[in-house]
Amino acid sequence: MDTMEKATKRSLLLDKGIILQSGTICRDKINLISGAMTAPLIETIWTFSGYDTEAMERVSAIFTNLYHEGREAEMMAVLRILYDLSGLQFPEDVELLATHPEARQYFLISFLLDMEDCMQGLMAEAVGE
Repeated sequence: MDTMEKATKRSLLLDKGIILQSGTICRDKINLISGAMTAPLIETIWTFSGYDTEAMERVSAIFTNLYHEGREAEMMAVLRILYDLSGLQFPEDVELLATHPEARQYFLISFLLDMEDCMQGLMAEAVGE
């Protein structure tokens, strides 16, 4: 990425409130982005899987393993593939924050936590039916 592109990305990150003027990430904003994009994706995958708990657990395990191995680029690639397969638009804000290492890392852990919450809710709902 050239200097001009980095400056443009930084400006966009600032404009969207993903990073603050001090250069630190805005965890609240990243949490909001994660929360807004995780549920629709997980609900779609849940439906496409035919409400298959084991399939959902495999998806979760893949993301968890990639994160713990520090393979954030691969985790983002899998996330994009799932968006493509589900027919959902990959969020612009996620695309943008992926260019900032600290914001990306915080987003991915937030995504894992949101995914777990969403999956637990969907599975509990399925058991209750």
